[in-house]
Amino acid sequence: MSQDRPVGNSHSPATVQNCGVKIHSAPQPNRSPTTSPCGSRQQGVSNSGHERHLVRFDHVRRICEAGISVRYAAALFVRSGLTMQFDLRSHRHMAWCCVWACTAMWLALGVSNDVVGEERPTRTMTWSLREDFQTGAGRENPTSDRDGEPVWHFLRTTRSEGPIESRKWLRDGRYVPLGEKGDRIFGLPFDGWIFRLTPAESPVVSVASEDKAAGLSVHRGDIVIAPGPEHAVIVGWESPVAGMLEIQGSFEHVQSSGGITWYVERGPQPPADTNHGFDPVRLASGQSVFGTESQKGSFTVEGQKVAAGEFLYFIVDARLDGTPLPHAGDGTRLDVTITVRDAVVSAPPSFETNILPLLAARCHDCHGTDVQEAQLDLRTLSEILRGGENGPAVVRGEPNRSLLIDLVAQGQMPPGKDNHLSSAEVALLRRWIAAGAPAEENVVALPPRAQVTETDRAHWAFQPPRQIAEPEVRHTDRVRTAIDRFLLARLEAKGLGFSPDAERTVLVRRVYLDLIGIPPEPAAVEAFLKDERPDAYERLIDELLKSPHYGERWGRHWLDAAGYVDGKLDNDLGTIYPSNGIWRYRDYVIEAFNDDMPFDRFLTEQIAGDELVDWRQAETFDARTRSLLTATGFLRHVDDHTDFDQYGIEKRYEVINETLDMFSTAVLGLTFECCRCHNHKYDPLPQRDYYRLMACFEPAFNPHAWKKPKDRYLADVSPKERVAIDRRNTEIDQQVAELTKAETMLRQQVRQRMLETRLASIPDAIRSDVRQAVEQPADQRGEVAKYLAEKFAKSLAIADADVDAALSDTERESLRTSADQRAALPARKQTYGVIQALWDVGQPPVSHVHRRGNVKAHGVLVQPGFPEILQPVATPASAEGTGSLGETSGRRLALARWLTRPDHPLTARVFVNRVWHHHFGRGIVETLGNFGHSGSEPSHPELLDWLAVDFIEHGWSVKRLHRQILLSTAYRQSSRRPGRGSEESGTDVSGESLDPDNRLLWRMNLRRLEAEIVRDAVLAVSGAIDRSAGGPPVEITNPADGLSEAKPAPTPTSPNRRSVYLFARRVYPLKILEIFDAPIMPVNCTQRTNSATVLQSLAVLNSEFLFTHSERMAERIREMAGPEIGQRVRLGFQIVFARQPIESELARSVAFLNEQAQGYVSTGNPVEQAGPMALADFCHMLLSSNEFLYVE
Repeated sequence: MSQDRPVGNSHSPATVQNCGVKIHSAPQPNRSPTTSPCGSRQQGVSNSGHERHLVRFDHVRRICEAGISVRYAAALFVRSGLTMQFDLRSHRHMAWCCVWACTAMWLALGVSNDVVGEERPTRTMTWSLREDFQTGAGRENPTSDRDGEPVWHFLRTTRSEGPIESRKWLRDGRYVPLGEKGDRIFGLPFDGWIFRLTPAESPVVSVASEDKAAGLSVHRGDIVIAPGPEHAVIVGWESPVAGMLEIQGSFEHVQSSGGITWYVERGPQPPADTNHGFDPVRLASGQSVFGTESQKGSFTVEGQKVAAGEFLYFIVDARLDGTPLPHAGDGTRLDVTITVRDAVVSAPPSFETNILPLLAARCHDCHGTDVQEAQLDLRTLSEILRGGENGPAVVRGEPNRSLLIDLVAQGQMPPGKDNHLSSAEVALLRRWIAAGAPAEENVVALPPRAQVTETDRAHWAFQPPRQIAEPEVRHTDRVRTAIDRFLLARLEAKGLGFSPDAERTVLVRRVYLDLIGIPPEPAAVEAFLKDERPDAYERLIDELLKSPHYGERWGRHWLDAAGYVDGKLDNDLGTIYPSNGIWRYRDYVIEAFNDDMPFDRFLTEQIAGDELVDWRQAETFDARTRSLLTATGFLRHVDDHTDFDQYGIEKRYEVINETLDMFSTAVLGLTFECCRCHNHKYDPLPQRDYYRLMACFEPAFNPHAWKKPKDRYLADVSPKERVAIDRRNTEIDQQVAELTKAETMLRQQVRQRMLETRLASIPDAIRSDVRQAVEQPADQRGEVAKYLAEKFAKSLAIADADVDAALSDTERESLRTSADQRAALPARKQTYGVIQALWDVGQPPVSHVHRRGNVKAHGVLVQPGFPEILQPVATPASAEGTGSLGETSGRRLALARWLTRPDHPLTARVFVNRVWHHHFGRGIVETLGNFGHSGSEPSHPELLDWLAVDFIEHGWSVKRLHRQILLSTAYRQSSRRPGRGSEESGTDVSGESLDPDNRLLWRMNLRRLEAEIVRDAVLAVSGAIDRSAGGPPVEITNPADGLSEAKPAPTPTSPNRRSVYLFARRVYPLKILEIFDAPIMPVNCTQRTNSATVLQSLAVLNSEFLFTHSERMAERIREMAGPEIGQRVRLGFQIVFARQPIESELARSVAFLNEQAQGYVSTGNPVEQAGPMALADFCHMLLSSNEFLYVE
């Protein structure tokens, strides 16, 4: 506003001229088109000075459209000194703009003192360095306070005097900012500003991201500053207001040695030119020396007036103690609170007067009437608060949490290097938001912008499972379960039908391998074949579902999805790092499947078991509490390197991201990974939803209160029990130590008594010298002492046996009693195991979108929530924790309850599809971990929905789901193709041509055994299998050639335990398993590959494992079948294939055994050894066959 004339109630047209508003009716000469701040072209606009804003014709039009009152718009022009210039020859059809402008000016010049010149209010204002540093926008330098004012400056000195041993850094106002920002500075949990990052060199101003006790004693959130070898460190505070000043704070040296000198001073702003400075005024000073009373130097300053723009300086320099580098490494905790009373504050900016015209001029091209990019409309406060795709643009009272400030302050918006808002304009927006975003508008709470359309919801996987009626079919004689109706309806529509049932021998082997992963024993096959009851097959299924081996078989499938491994940091073949106690999670999974734990409960316990019980306050842990805590190990399997100090917050978020990847593919059947950086390319999964879901996990994976892998263990007893046990064990250790000390002292007394007796035989003249030489440490003896010690060493040496012989009966009895007591004490100690669990740590952190996936680039604030596409529009679930027990957020429990809602589109579908896959070799949806648009379509969508609904309605029982599938005709079919050995196929031969991939299941799929089942089956048929369950994993070797094997410990049969109990490595699984496609676990495995390679054939033919167990199988056959070769062949076929050989197989096998035995004799082997050797070769041949490696 012009300063030469005050604003009054009436003005002549000349006054309008003086107010800086010029209206030109003619074009300016030689005027070329210019570009507006938002990038559009304009004609006839002149720049009338550095301090004046330029209002274009289209700005006026937009202001009119925005509905701004003429009065407020005119007031803006007057206050801002706006210059309006129009080329009326270019805008003759819009001449009314001139009229509008003149009227606006006239009314503005008549505004009353409530608009211009009102008395400014006062208030008490407080600043905290700790709070502002942590909440400042991006922790920039300078860092803003909560009102958005850039008040905190991180500086260093530039000049010094004197030699290095006594150098004095001059506090002369010639200060410059610290210019580099880093995380985990010096490899420590300190994030902030530093003089130089590479190589790292102080001064530094930082915040501790976690507790640190070694070397530095700080807590998360502490502000830690340190001078450098060349500069003192300074934290400056720039007062944004005038008033009465109060300062409270402390400097505390927190390193284990050294000390600092500190100063509190005031002065003007540091000059931009370091050739000039100023003489500061000292307000307080002192020293802080570690380990002394001065370690914490507190200060209080009161009664000082401060002017707006004046600085306070908090300076740390090293003590002048003569050390070569007096300014290095003196970490100091700085705590400062500044209060200004009677602070004169400006009236907050008005939305209509100050903010909306700015937005209209700079933002409405892309976020206004015609265009609303990212669904963001900035024309009204209601729409601004509503926001767009990335959430609200403004959070009232929180400029540092407002997306609008985030984008304009960092120059991301408006687009274009030359279009960025000035610092004054950004400060205006900050002040307005900090004041609560006041407006005269009647603000309406609008619902958030929907990023999911009805078209998006139309995708089959994003709709709740439907209750489907069973279809009618013609061939009802082939229907055994509802599953058959759905499959047969599709087959009949193609003119196809089911294949004949498989032979009973094929069926029994199929069911055994599918349900328990071990081939049936010949006796079990025989019993089933002889069982003529109609429900014999159903009885067999029920028997196998009750087997403890069922959980081992089906638990392995879930462990794949969870990414289970027994080790960590598996980057080197030759080094194995066990992950202590994680095996308890594996046992939990196996027991859960054996107990037929309802899947909804199974899932809930794994996601939020710790929130279902108040374990922190429990007097004792019962079995249920231990089980609930163990279940949360589900979320503890991803690769984690954060034990190492050099890894900062990026690695922590990498762990969180990979945990979310595992969870989403295993439970939701969706790929979320790309949403870290942007909206999903194929599925309606906005980036915001990714971070809302992440917020459900962040209280437990708290990046600012991080639990390193070494700290993620809970005792399997309650905290109270653990304290009592530790205390009792300490007492026992003390008793042992006291008894040991007493025994040692007694023996020493006897030894001294014997020494005195022997010294008595030495002449008096040298006795004292000899005693001193003997008792003196060898490295402290002089020449004489060395001579005497060597001369009398033998005669004065007293062995332990000599002491024992010299003990009196009383002494001997005392030692014996003490030794007995000491030996008995350790047995009284109690022990406890460890559980790798997940639990909430500290207060839930504030969650943001990470722009482009950069953890340091905080975007819009997000609240915990679930993907919008999976939520019912009418009744969306809340992620706010309710019903949880103990000190926890309850967010994961809310997540689990949302997942197990009956109307959830994916949870039941994904799981029943996975079970279907493991029974048929292919899921109804082939991509088990991807039900989105980029995944495959279901082959039988109605069947999938029917299975999911039925699964939910019958209590989420997994064993019941197995029975439904295994009892169906579809499952019982033969896998043989027509015309390929099946004498009575009964199958329409057109199946090969109409459905060559067997998607419609007109026959059973031929499936190769998984890696673990190949190994387990070899162990089972050889008779060597160790069926013991649970416990720590069996260790495996790590030879240089990579041919790893199971170790024979802790029992001789440990190498023969089932594969699920072998030590599971992330990158280097047991070699025989790796060859048969045991997965590498970068995160998890929702679907294994199924390859057929030459390497597999070579391994089977040359594996020492196969050689060993072929010989054991041969021994077993000889013991069971006797000497008759034909009987041995028949038993071999029964053990390996669960069937009798046909005549041709029998004849060829007998001939092979005879020829092989003769061959061994001819090469010099004894006759009595030739037969067993030939039988071992025969067994090896059977184990190498496709029939053994595949399930028909």
